[in-house]
Amino acid sequence: MTMMSDLSKSLVEEILSKVPISSLRAVKSTCKQWNVLSKDPNFTKKQCAKAANDFMVIMLNDFKVCLMSVDLYGVHNDNKDLVDPCIKRIGELNQVKIFNVFCCDGLLLCLTKEKEVNTTTSLVVWNPYSSQTSWIKPRITYGRSDMFGIGYDKNNNHHKILRLFLEFGNYKVEYEIYDFKSNTWRVLDISSTIVFYKRGVSVKGNTYFIYQETIKVEEVGKECVLLCFDFTKERFGPALHLPVRCDVRYDDIVLSSVREEKLAVLFQRLDTCKMEIWITTKIEPNVVSWNKFLDVNTDTITGLKFMVEPKSFFVEEEKKVAVICDIDRLEPTKKGLYKTACVIGEDGYLKEVDLGEAVNAKESPYSCPLVCSCYVPRLGRNQLSS
Repeated sequence: MTMMSDLSKSLVEEILSKVPISSLRAVKSTCKQWNVLSKDPNFTKKQCAKAANDFMVIMLNDFKVCLMSVDLYGVHNDNKDLVDPCIKRIGELNQVKIFNVFCCDGLLLCLTKEKEVNTTTSLVVWNPYSSQTSWIKPRITYGRSDMFGIGYDKNNNHHKILRLFLEFGNYKVEYEIYDFKSNTWRVLDISSTIVFYKRGVSVKGNTYFIYQETIKVEEVGKECVLLCFDFTKERFGPALHLPVRCDVRYDDIVLSSVREEKLAVLFQRLDTCKMEIWITTKIEPNVVSWNKFLDVNTDTITGLKFMVEPKSFFVEEEKKVAVICDIDRLEPTKKGLYKTACVIGEDGYLKEVDLGEAVNAKESPYSCPLVCSCYVPRLGRNQLSS
């Protein structure tokens, strides 16, 4: 009888090449030969290159964060009829409940959901490629209103975490940074009078936020701008312009990344049915330029069942498609609130994918799916300590 150890290296390579990256850790224990091969730099480089060609996204759904393979290339068939996109779950972090997630360079920074409303959260970093997890202990207790970003120092490739939180008693924004190499937090000497809106998004190792200066009541309509935190210099860059003037009182603004190489921003005018998506043509901590990706009037889209109020989105540049996630609030045939992913293209076509009933949607806004755009596995600098 042929044993696994009798198989040739080329055959073993062919077998393991069919295994999803999130399952490679499990097959390492099958036999010594497989374990050795899985650690071979040439093999792992090929695996990551193969996975990078797949369109994978991170989705937070019902407090579970998972890695999903999404095929949007079949969204139209040869007769131009709409067909179902293919969504396949290929990895999941299920040890804890998660209410927010940030991704950068193959790592996911996850904020846990605690059982009690007033209890503090915890931080765990997950690498879906290696299935490694690492818990990040706080210097000061985490709060549910804290904001985070994850990136890396381009000089040494070390990952870092940025934390923004209000200092108790004086409502001053404090900043601290966690270094994966030293496993310690450091306070940053940053003085600012700005208010951050929405979650940050990582692009090229830095995190971008939408923000507005702290303003007087009579100046409340002041427009928002973009701000980059540079993890190499450990400071914020200058204010960067958004492609469209927006007011957080009346407009929805959502950030996303395109394979962590470009920044995408979605504008939804709340007083109209106009939706715009722009993608950067150049982006650095101190400079940005934009190109319009989609311009859609949702009122003219046949079959749209609810008012799109985007909570998250990702784009597929080649197919000129955006996938927008929200809660179906106005579907009269359903008893509860349902989560929906809308596939929208430049010619106005639409496909809705039902993601199931929202869990405690009225009590918790975090039950809405949260998509962190495309997941691209990395090697070398994303090893985690236990």
